Amino acid sequence: LHDPCDNTEDCEDGLECNRNKCLIPYDSDKTCETGWDCVHGVWCSSFPGGSPGCRMDYRCKNEQCEDPATECVDEICGRKEGERCIGPCKAGLTCRNGYCRKPW
Repeated sequence: LHDPCDNTEDCEDGLECNRNKCLIPYDSDKTCETGWDCVHGVWCSSFPGGSPGCRMDYRCKNEQCEDPATECVDEICGRKEGERCIGPCKAGLTCRNGYCRKPW
């Protein structure tokens, strides 16, 4: 995990080369510890009684987001300013008091 790579063949079985690192793909059976273990735009999450996995997909589909409260930036559907942090905030914003806001 996190080994440098040029393509997926450089990674151990079950991992994907993403942004030049071997990472866990979306909906894999592999266990993650943090979101940094998952491919770009996918979050590590766990359900009660289950092991953590790369199960929350926030990647844009064809550069579009289904949720109008989000905007596609850097291939991720990020929550807009003033929206609740129920997913990643748009680039340049941070989650503060439960809402996506500009940094201090």
